[in-house]
Amino acid sequence: MELSEKQAILDALRESQAQKKAIFDGFSGILILFDDQMKAQWINKTIYLKYPDAIGKTCHEIFCAQNDKCTVCAFNRSLQSGSIESSTQRIGVFGKDGDETVFDITASPVKGENGEVSGVIGIAENVTEQYRLERQLRHTQKMEAIGTLAGGVAHDFNNVLTPIMGYSEIIRLKLKKDGFGDKVVYDYLEEILKASKRAKSLVEQVLTFSRSTEKKAVLQYMHPIVKEVMKLMRVTLPSTIVIKEQVNEQCGRVLIDPVQIHQVLINLCTNAAHAMGGRHGVLTVTLDKVAPLVNGRDSLELTVADTGSGIEEEFLDRIFEPYFSTKEKTRGTGMGLAMVHGIVSRQGGSITVESVVGEGSVFRVHLPIAQKETAVEQVVSLGDLQGGCGSILLVDDEEQVVQVTGEILQSLGYRVVGRTLSQDALQLFSRTPEAFDLVITDLTMPGLTGLELSEGLKKLRPDIPIILFTGYSDQVSKDAAYAAGIDEYCMKPISMRELATVVGRFLGTDKDTGQGTRQGNKRISFNGPPRSAN
Repeated sequence: MELSEKQAILDALRESQAQKKAIFDGFSGILILFDDQMKAQWINKTIYLKYPDAIGKTCHEIFCAQNDKCTVCAFNRSLQSGSIESSTQRIGVFGKDGDETVFDITASPVKGENGEVSGVIGIAENVTEQYRLERQLRHTQKMEAIGTLAGGVAHDFNNVLTPIMGYSEIIRLKLKKDGFGDKVVYDYLEEILKASKRAKSLVEQVLTFSRSTEKKAVLQYMHPIVKEVMKLMRVTLPSTIVIKEQVNEQCGRVLIDPVQIHQVLINLCTNAAHAMGGRHGVLTVTLDKVAPLVNGRDSLELTVADTGSGIEEEFLDRIFEPYFSTKEKTRGTGMGLAMVHGIVSRQGGSITVESVVGEGSVFRVHLPIAQKETAVEQVVSLGDLQGGCGSILLVDDEEQVVQVTGEILQSLGYRVVGRTLSQDALQLFSRTPEAFDLVITDLTMPGLTGLELSEGLKKLRPDIPIILFTGYSDQVSKDAAYAAGIDEYCMKPISMRELATVVGRFLGTDKDTGQGTRQGNKRISFNGPPRSAN
């Protein structure tokens, strides 16, 4: 062979090597050549930057940081079968920081002229981000499904609560008007109403969690929230943890978002359980009133204490930072205490921590008490309820809801015509549109929905005010409701006072002038059930 030909072959070989190197180094994933003993013979630039001493290492040493061979590994399968094998594996890549990484792996056998497998080329693409997004999408879809289910349950459950709350208030009103003086009976009715309101709040919490939205702060006691969370903790935490609960129910009320305070307490209790690490321990949750803070306002203190491993002093100043965590990476994201700190701060409070390594930690949440309490909670003067005068068309597919809401409205002085079929209501209104001063309609009904009914009513009489009641607010946005002609938008169940206030905006008494806003004013009277209720 002439020298020029040899030179041309060498040049072609170098060019081929350069092309191969460009392909290998330009590939963003991992490329490794393993011999028949599954030891790396060459690697591309990507893995060199991560693991520069990978040459001579086995695949399980490189990818899994372990000495034992993986029996299900795609590389081994390809070496044994002589075929291209692939798999998706969750592995602790490179074994240095322990981060869990997801790889799509393809193993292609290298064969000699006789067909024997002399090695395997491993191709691994990091799909961790794609896997995370897919998992997040699945979670989102699951939460949407839960939200849809919760919405249906909430609608029906709130329809059940409406007559319970409504008839309880009617009974209390009638007993008061008749001069009935047995305080025990009034206490029983008050307990029924309290339980109904807690049930309503529970439905709202389920919906809020499923929607991942926030509620506005409301004035309420903390002890029901603490007791609810501790019931949950008793069935979720291991039996090795003894739970102690010390709750002062006379602390006063605070202005809080109950769902977010739920999250705060659950997070603190869960962290405390993790700190005890499956060992025997004691979780103590305390709620009490404390002396005024610097701003001079009385405060409520919620304390969560554990007998766990404690937090090292150098970490105490950082535990509320986002993404900072003393847990193993597979057990926490570092966002829990940052979220707790943010929630407490937005509620106008503060959180502190005390910890001793080997003895445990104490988290203290302080919230300002919003107002002084009277001896009797929520003393209601029924004579203060806003009455009015006018004719109301009440539409709901639940007969009990029509019945109880109609009786409450009649007790406030209004004339009520009830319908359980939205088509019947539209026909009735079309015959005498001027006979009604206000329409109250449910949202979800067979035939015509509340929005469709409202649109039909507005076409017949554009100035008719319409109030939309619904048991599940996510079924329609307020913007969509107002676009359909809705003048007011309310959630069921609704108390007598709330109902009086809402209707009073359209037909009640002007408190400044003493005159009716539309039809005048009437004293509250009890006139029995609404006519034409079906």
